[in-house]
Amino acid sequence: MRKFLIITAILTLLLYGCGGTRQEIRMNDLPAQQDNEKYVEVDAEAEVVPVPENELVTKRNGVDAAKKMAVEKAVGVYVTGQQMISKSLLISEKIFSKTTGYIKDYKVTSEGMSGLFWKTGIHAKIRMGNIKNDIDALDLLIKTTAGNPRVMVLINEVVDGTAQSTGSAETLISGTLLDGGYKLVDQSQLEQINAEDALKAAAAGDEKAAAKIGKRFGADVAVIGKITISTRTMDAEPYKGWISGTAELNIKVVKTTNGDVLMVYSKRGNVPDISKEGAAASISKRLSSGAGMELAASIGPKLVESNFIKLLVSPLPDLNALEKFKKFLKTFESVTDVAVRSFDEGTGEFEVELTYGSANDFAAKLETGKGVKVKEVSGHAITAIMEK
Repeated sequence: MRKFLIITAILTLLLYGCGGTRQEIRMNDLPAQQDNEKYVEVDAEAEVVPVPENELVTKRNGVDAAKKMAVEKAVGVYVTGQQMISKSLLISEKIFSKTTGYIKDYKVTSEGMSGLFWKTGIHAKIRMGNIKNDIDALDLLIKTTAGNPRVMVLINEVVDGTAQSTGSAETLISGTLLDGGYKLVDQSQLEQINAEDALKAAAAGDEKAAAKIGKRFGADVAVIGKITISTRTMDAEPYKGWISGTAELNIKVVKTTNGDVLMVYSKRGNVPDISKEGAAASISKRLSSGAGMELAASIGPKLVESNFIKLLVSPLPDLNALEKFKKFLKTFESVTDVAVRSFDEGTGEFEVELTYGSANDFAAKLETGKGVKVKEVSGHAITAIMEK
């Protein structure tokens, strides 16, 4: 009996004797389990109105708001921005009300007053499978536009000045895109041309080279970039002797039909770890998770947007002239469809869908038409006049 009491006392000390300061990592009240669920890591910030003379409740409200923001970022992979607005009540009731169930764990990275508000930052690990299933159950799951575009991913990874032969950033970003419904160029295909100068140039950020290689493998979009990681031993408490991993991730998304840059993404960050390898892996995973989610939510809509041009033409004296110009636009090989969006006081607004080429390319072709003069090209919009 005495031996049993001694063992019980030791176990009690082990379980409760290390209490004291509460850990920053908060685990949800979910049973521990081994699974193959897909997780992504995301940073999120939120501001709340502080509760007068009650910092504890203010902190809790701040964390809850930041967790909701983290989940909202994850939801953005599967739901369009338009749906987030039009279906806001449904998503709020069915998704955001269950924030805790989607977050495996999180860490508060910052908190404090910012002007009149209490601002909280967290780094969270999100259960993407749970979110995808619930979004699909609401029949809101985004079908990646432009016919599920095929994507080529090339991300160079450098750690302490040494290029890595296999990049975790590239793998993680590719996985998130695949989970978001995109098709991917098989990395084994790219490895077969690893020695080619064009591939090296594309990986180094050359848009035209990336477009050329991407088109060769049937990709609609090329994701190219570089993550640069550096490590150092920390000399200040509470992480004295630990290794700090600092990284910068820069990405460009290139349309392969013309080499145009659809979007750019850049992010910096750092994390502490007990080893050099752990620090490098952790910061790479953190930045790549955020990048993958942003790309998965943005590439499809931006690709579609790049295929459409708004064209303003004047003067068009009557409906007959409007219809005649519409037929003229359809004569171009690169034009898939033309729709009239408005006709007011002699100015016609057309929406032109292209199979290839940019607004600048199409503007140049327009001027080959008799009596058409382009006044301005801005983004995906063209303004032209009909000369007498």
